[in-house]
Amino acid sequence: MSLDMGSVTQNMYTTEALPIPNNRKESCKGGWKWRESSKENPNVIEGAMVAGPGGHDVFHDVRTANYTEPTLTGNAGLVAALVALSGEKHMLDKNRLFSALPPLFPDAPPPPAPWAP
Repeated sequence: MSLDMGSVTQNMYTTEALPIPNNRKESCKGGWKWRESSKENPNVIEGAMVAGPGGHDVFHDVRTANYTEPTLTGNAGLVAALVALSGEKHMLDKNRLFSALPPLFPDAPPPPAPWAP
């Protein structure tokens, strides 16, 4: 089985994926016609986390990767947190889910020296 992506053909070997019909060709370039279009979005992902807001707390709903592209790295933490909170006992440990991440704030300064009159 193969999937034609423009000039590149990739063979897919998996039992997990649905089969792709041999007589159908899909192009990776097909989505570019929507990027610059003023038409309504043909596919809307409800609940996907996207980039933004910008520096002044503004989100621009434009079709560029900087604003509206849901990414694996952007959504992985959210998905992991939701899995941990799903309530299943054999899932992730929600108390240690992010324990390996360094804090985003600096260490606290040392206490001041004792005051002497």
